[in-house]
Amino acid sequence: MRNSARFAARWAAVLFAWIALYEAAGFVDGPHPTHVSVLAAELNPIELPKPQMTGGMPLMQALSARKTTRAFMDKPLPPQTLSNLLWAAFGVNRTRDAKPGLGRTAPSARNTQDITLEVALADGVYLYDAEKNELRPVIAGDVRGTISPAPAAHSAATILYVAPVRDDYAQVDVGFIGQNVYLFAASEGLNAWFYTVHAQEVATKLGLGTDKTVLYAQSVGYSPQ
Repeated sequence: MRNSARFAARWAAVLFAWIALYEAAGFVDGPHPTHVSVLAAELNPIELPKPQMTGGMPLMQALSARKTTRAFMDKPLPPQTLSNLLWAAFGVNRTRDAKPGLGRTAPSARNTQDITLEVALADGVYLYDAEKNELRPVIAGDVRGTISPAPAAHSAATILYVAPVRDDYAQVDVGFIGQNVYLFAASEGLNAWFYTVHAQEVATKLGLGTDKTVLYAQSVGYSPQ
């Protein structure tokens, strides 16, 4: 009995050690469970400037100016504008010490807050970490023209809305975020376009697990001259 107990204990220790190594190697990492660390090896995280939470166009004027425009000039957004855009979309407006969990700029059904924003820029795709206000690399390389309709290839940023497959309310939650983006774009004089994508193709390119899906995309950028 003692030998059997020792044998079981040793195998349990080996199993736990194997799991720890597996996770440390990057195989279990949020919505990107497999080869993303390799695909993003050429990129570094982007620490965004603190978002500016004052100023901008009055709400009623922004609502009046809100529209869809499917044309862009291939020009990057300044870091401050990109930070403001993502904060307006689904950033943190109430910290953990102010309320349980995080307060966000867009509501979510049952307060799940499980929509993730993957941002396609000219050099690669990044995951927006709202609490840390930074962009974490997902894949390197310009994929704007391969994951979106042709006009979006010239956008400054294309936001991909990723949700759990089993979230029955994700469509509504993404709608809230998308409207925030539209209103920010109107306030800043930027073009914006919300549209569907080939979900499975984009999910494969991003290295998403089978429990995640890409619902929509939204491109933002400057008007072509």
